[in-house]
Amino acid sequence: MDINVTELIKGAIAATAKRFGDEKIVTAEDMIPHMRTVHGDAYYPQKYIENVQYAASEDARMDIYFPDEQTGTCPVFVEVHGGAWYFGQKSSIEFKPFLYGLKKGYVCVSLGYTLAPKATYPQPVIEIKQAIDYLKKHAAEYNIDPARIVLWGGSAGAHLAALATYSTDTGYLDEQHTLDSSVKMLVLWYGCHNYYLGKQLDSWVYQNFFAEKDLRKVAQQIVLSNPGCHVTKDAPFTLLQHGLNDMVVPYEQSVYLYDIIKTIAGEERCVLDLVEQCDHADRKLFAEENVAKMFEIIESKLEK
Repeated sequence: MDINVTELIKGAIAATAKRFGDEKIVTAEDMIPHMRTVHGDAYYPQKYIENVQYAASEDARMDIYFPDEQTGTCPVFVEVHGGAWYFGQKSSIEFKPFLYGLKKGYVCVSLGYTLAPKATYPQPVIEIKQAIDYLKKHAAEYNIDPARIVLWGGSAGAHLAALATYSTDTGYLDEQHTLDSSVKMLVLWYGCHNYYLGKQLDSWVYQNFFAEKDLRKVAQQIVLSNPGCHVTKDAPFTLLQHGLNDMVVPYEQSVYLYDIIKTIAGEERCVLDLVEQCDHADRKLFAEENVAKMFEIIESKLEK
């Protein structure tokens, strides 16, 4: 099947913009990494550092946003954007609602990572590990608390965030434990975690991510890419949210991961919130009411 990637990206971006009601804010060009060098949108704060390179790849960069008032070290909210592992960018429209965290005293970070097919599995996962490790090693420089890092991911970003974090203890992709990618808390929205569970994304998405047309040849990699395979009793507290009407990634994906965490780490280490009349990347999830609820849960867990 021939795929017009440009048109596919434009279609996905248009759908996302429509869902958020911001058709005039985001264009296809906005979502291409590094095309936007100046934030002209009023919702971005003035106190930020752009394009901080945290790993060797040119695309491994982060934007760091600081609250207006800082008293002591700040907790950190880190976003890993979605996009089927092959499109999307940091500081996009998806990130906008999470700047709510600035009002709560959080430093908010949006991660960019190398996308497929330029980078294939497992490089994006390793880059997320490197990003968390970078923030910890530069905690004093950015006045952040390395013990209070919250990692959020949506869709493919949820998969990357979960795998990068849960595998910290198992040593997967970092056998020498040279990277500290542990976090205090994970927030996973509508994540695609288990390739073999229920309705799958189109095969070409995985072929693109794993750089292999015949997915049977990378079956072992696919199994190991499942975050559920790496959950230990020391897994961080995890909040999962998923729409019951998700037509892209079935909500059973989040139920599956929740059941694993509950069984291995304990029921007190996870919360599953299934949202009625809610589709994939639904604006209902990104509404301030839900984001505020998410931060309430985060704050209750960070203090423990």
